[in-house]
Amino acid sequence: MSDQWTPGHDGRPRPTPTAEEAMLLSPAQRDRVVTPDGVPLAPWWRRLIAYWIDGFLLSVAVQALLLPLQALAPGSWFGSIPRTSLDTVFDTDLGSWRYVALSIAATLVLGAVYSILMVSRLGWTLGKRILGIRVRHRERERLATPSEAIARWAVQLAPAALSTAGPFGAVAGLWVTIDGLRPLIWNDRRQAFHDSAAGTSVVMA
Repeated sequence: MSDQWTPGHDGRPRPTPTAEEAMLLSPAQRDRVVTPDGVPLAPWWRRLIAYWIDGFLLSVAVQALLLPLQALAPGSWFGSIPRTSLDTVFDTDLGSWRYVALSIAATLVLGAVYSILMVSRLGWTLGKRILGIRVRHRERERLATPSEAIARWAVQLAPAALSTAGPFGAVAGLWVTIDGLRPLIWNDRRQAFHDSAAGTSVVMA
């Protein structure tokens, strides 16, 4: 057995089988722990922490991009910056809405460049690299193509960028939560919706 742990049928953690051990399991059991060619799937907790790390890095990059605009013309571009998502719903200050719009646009653009380029060229983002996991095609050993990386971004990260968009943010946040929980709760291949849309799996590096 490897040193990775995954939930067993009773919910308790079990050592993840090695590729050789996984080949001895039934097809249904094997799909939960390895890809069709025997590469161990990444545990859900590693994916979650990697997502948090990437989200933090992206938020830092977005704020670094917006700060110069705030310094140059704080009144015209930013007005009174909203403190919470509720402020963006009820605040009629044009500056605050500009701030939200710029923040969403910057998150979409930087997130797309970061995620699509790194996943299609390297197979990982910085968060995934730190956690020792990577993205590959579900059926065979190859990197995600640019179109597959775009599909992953569009289904997962593009909605996440809208989480500050007033009332739409709640819907976007709910979708991201459902997408993230799918590998843990009700998908036998440990694929989130963005994995299924792209035909990819997240595996151990």
